[in-house]
Amino acid sequence: MAGVATMTLKLEGTATLGAFTLNANIVADNEIIAITGANGVGKTTLLRVLAGLVKLTTGTLVVDNSVYDDATTDSFVPAHQRQVSMVFQNETLLPFLSVRDNIAFPLRMSRVSRTHARELAQEAISIHAISNLADLMPKDLSGGQAQRVALVRAFICTPKIILLDEPLSALDENARPELRKFLREKLTEIVGYKFVVTHDRQDVDQICDREIHLN
Repeated sequence: MAGVATMTLKLEGTATLGAFTLNANIVADNEIIAITGANGVGKTTLLRVLAGLVKLTTGTLVVDNSVYDDATTDSFVPAHQRQVSMVFQNETLLPFLSVRDNIAFPLRMSRVSRTHARELAQEAISIHAISNLADLMPKDLSGGQAQRVALVRAFICTPKIILLDEPLSALDENARPELRKFLREKLTEIVGYKFVVTHDRQDVDQICDREIHLN
């Protein structure tokens, strides 16, 4: 009987951007990993390498035995083929779309029909208990509500790799506990590789399984 393939993400190499070089050696399983470190050490660059927005200068990135980036052979899987969702610090919702259509947007980009995409978005809205927001426009949302919608949108396509770049830092302190709980529950449900860049120890302690500190 053939063995069951083990889920593993392995990144070992460097990425050079101008005068800056990121050195990374990471092995990840199905877990939530906090990426911490001082400003300028390459936390966002690391996420961009994982996302396929920055190519390795040396080394390899292998996900589930598939080569995503190999600097030696110049093999490279582009971002749109990686099943990646990335949420930035100040995630911007499309201002001309309702909450429902913002959440449906990634599905539409994956060529899901408008009707089916809206059905799936409504299902996600119900599951995440934000039905009261479905018909609102982004300008009508609080910061916490907008970030929650952005996170639901990021999860709608069931990504293999989830990259969150300080997703709570722009929020009022009072809005963060509920979003931390939401993120912990949702990221635990999703099978994949989940990375959270943060400067906040409460994010590390309450959301993540372990921490990688970049020097």
